[in-house]
Amino acid sequence: MVHPTLPKGDVHTTPAPYPMSTPLPGIVEGEPITIADDGSKVRDLMHRGIIACAPDDTVGAVAKIMVGNEIHAVVVMDGQGAAVGVVSQTDMVLARQGRTPDQARAMRAGEVMTPGCATCDAEMLLSDAVSLMTGRRMHRLVVTEKGLPVGVISMTDVVRRIIGE
Repeated sequence: MVHPTLPKGDVHTTPAPYPMSTPLPGIVEGEPITIADDGSKVRDLMHRGIIACAPDDTVGAVAKIMVGNEIHAVVVMDGQGAAVGVVSQTDMVLARQGRTPDQARAMRAGEVMTPGCATCDAEMLLSDAVSLMTGRRMHRLVVTEKGLPVGVISMTDVVRRIIGE
């Protein structure tokens, strides 16, 4: 198959609206925010227990876990009980791109997961955990005790606390 090319005389002189190395309007890097600290610890707000899957579980099975538990992400655990990644709703949407629904459902969690897990200790101040999530633009952290995953803290948990639910 011949690769399509532009005609030689087709020259685009219109400048790009923004230089590629600068943030788009509305996405600016600001000063780190300071979170109000009432002394709460992550353990006070976290969801204890890990809702997890194995790297070999299918995306279809992971989707059922998410829907059944009304959560937005599942932790991927290896055979030794270590958290090796996270499959989020976004990962699933991206897995569907260019594939049929059946092809996407048949993929494995290990293929679509975001590798690695951002963690925090259960004894960490909640304000520090929120700063960590906002600074990294993350929605959740795997909570550990003695280096082992024991739960999850999410921005949803923090929002529920703020509104007093």
